Amino acid sequence: MALSPPSTRQTSKLRLLMATERFRWWLGFAVLAIMGAARAATPTERDPFWSARAGLETLDGTPLARPDTWSWSAEGLWYPNSPAWNVVLGLAWEGLGFWGLFWVAFATTTALIGLAMYIAKCAGARALPTFFAFVPLLFAASAGLSARATVMIQILIFLSVLFAWWWGSRAASRSIAQSLVVVGATGFALSFAGNWIHLSFMMLAAAVAVMWAVAWWATPGLDALRRLGLIGVGTIGLFAGCVFSPYGIGLTLERSRAVSEICVGLISEWMSLPTMLGHEGGWIWLPITVVTLIAAGATVAWFVRLLRAVGRFDARIRLIAPLLVLALPAIVYGTGMLRFLTLGTLVILPAVAAATTAFVDRVRRAQRQGLGFWSSKRMLRYTSGRFWTDVLVVVAVAFSVLAIIIPSGARPPEYHVIAQLPRGCLLWSDARIAGPTIVSRPDVKVWIDGRVDFYGREHVLEFLRIRDGITPVPADATCAIVKAEPRNADLVSSFDESGDWVRAATANDFVLWVRPDLDGLTPGSER
Repeated sequence: MALSPPSTRQTSKLRLLMATERFRWWLGFAVLAIMGAARAATPTERDPFWSARAGLETLDGTPLARPDTWSWSAEGLWYPNSPAWNVVLGLAWEGLGFWGLFWVAFATTTALIGLAMYIAKCAGARALPTFFAFVPLLFAASAGLSARATVMIQILIFLSVLFAWWWGSRAASRSIAQSLVVVGATGFALSFAGNWIHLSFMMLAAAVAVMWAVAWWATPGLDALRRLGLIGVGTIGLFAGCVFSPYGIGLTLERSRAVSEICVGLISEWMSLPTMLGHEGGWIWLPITVVTLIAAGATVAWFVRLLRAVGRFDARIRLIAPLLVLALPAIVYGTGMLRFLTLGTLVILPAVAAATTAFVDRVRRAQRQGLGFWSSKRMLRYTSGRFWTDVLVVVAVAFSVLAIIIPSGARPPEYHVIAQLPRGCLLWSDARIAGPTIVSRPDVKVWIDGRVDFYGREHVLEFLRIRDGITPVPADATCAIVKAEPRNADLVSSFDESGDWVRAATANDFVLWVRPDLDGLTPGSER
């Protein structure tokens, strides 16, 4: 009997490995992680930059409620909304500069994806359906994937769901006292950490309490008294964590109200879908919303069928129901305020993956029975796990090179002109440009940045009037940076035509102007 050559045996072993679910889970995660690296390397969100500066100030002993130190246009106390996370970003900047912020964004994004995939697997999803369910939704929610504290809050939401699922399988076999202590302590720890990471967790703590109540409702073996006890003590623990938040419950709620009043209708993530469609580039939110609503609707329809088929005590229900309790209201409300659409899209990821797996199972049954469109030879090939595993292997290999090349220091495109700013000048720019300026050029003061709660609504409106040419640039400004894009065409022309400004540098469509008496001064250093 002839033996197969070693190369053939190795190929067979590789094929067997690639056919395993474990390999496909890791393969899907690897490709999504590469996407996460590309996203982290091309940040569109500028808040992490000034957050890092705030973290450095905290490390230097600055109190939480602090006088502003980097603006020349406003005065007063500023209340950082993510004090603990600011310190993380400050340490990252102190150690590695722009690369440090890249690694924070990459680590949190991949952790979020990994947790979502693990929850999907526990909910009965398989690797390839999970991957193809995640890709469009992650693109839809890409605006929410950055080094911001809100990604960590999303991770805490997933951890809270996993905890209820995990403890639910043990609660009936433990003493009621032990169950109450574990649930109460976990609620307090989650809430305490979440409120220090970002103040928005104070509102989400109530949502977690409701999610846990649904999880205990779906937990088998619990009597009514134990269920009520778990619901009550979990809620108390979550509330207690809010009491020990950085500013307490009263001031935190007041700051949240103030931020909402300032941002609604002015900041993109606080706009409604119809309002956003009227802005330049806002059309992209229409397909994002449509994709998310279709995915949510299909998932709800599948979940209702599953609940009727298996009953509420199935372990999958204990995972998926709490996710839907938060995700569905967030997605619906998100059409009126887009920041909630992003939240709901990320929360619903594991549920959509489980629903997609169920759909693939129906397709497989139709193919085995030789029924309809799905049973053609071409569809059998293009819907096979082997075919898509081969494709993803090629994608992973090809894109792994890009994952190394793309970051290139993870510096924002405007940093080239920021480096040319004269030392100590007073900068007028938009908030996007001000962010990296604040952390990389601490000698330069800015007119506005992303802290709209500090500047106030009228200040933001004044910026829009200046940008649109209705109001002149403040006379005290000694330098200005503007991106040369269509909506800024008139502003760029007014700077070039004015005798009060000299064009000093241009890079990546960003233009720097300085006052004539500053032209030719040595620029400050840039990290």
